[in-house]
Amino acid sequence: MACATLKRTHDWDPLHSPSGRSPKRRRCMPLSPPPTRAHQIDPSPFGDVPPKLTSEEIAASIREEMRRLQRRKQLCFQGADPESQHTSGLSSPVHRDQPLFTFRQVGLICERMMKERESKIREEYDHVLSTKLAEQYDTFVKFTYDQIQKRFEGATPSYLS
Repeated sequence: MACATLKRTHDWDPLHSPSGRSPKRRRCMPLSPPPTRAHQIDPSPFGDVPPKLTSEEIAASIREEMRRLQRRKQLCFQGADPESQHTSGLSSPVHRDQPLFTFRQVGLICERMMKERESKIREEYDHVLSTKLAEQYDTFVKFTYDQIQKRFEGATPSYLS
């Protein structure tokens, strides 16, 4: 008993044919996008948050951190009056070849600035998240109320329902 089968070319396959569909049966088209809200662009709730620190904010943070480190005795200036260096500028140390900060001090300053920025972002995120959650909860309550009203709208109340 001999049996031979031939494989059809793509011309006969309705999925890959130029028309794309068979008139008899509808197939799932893997390349077509599903009809969702993908085409709608929702504005970001984080649009009003400044994306980067400005140079003024960075300079103010560094000055505050320097004062804080001086109070904690972790930052020592070589000059007689540390306040005179704040007014004259941060970029002019007493000796040109001597750095103003050590690596440890720079690490402390950066760590503090990162923690402050992270806490601001976290607060903003928590606020937006709680707002969205409240909106979702209100929608759920309204939907549940509407479903209960539809269920008992036409029916007469009884002890069994």
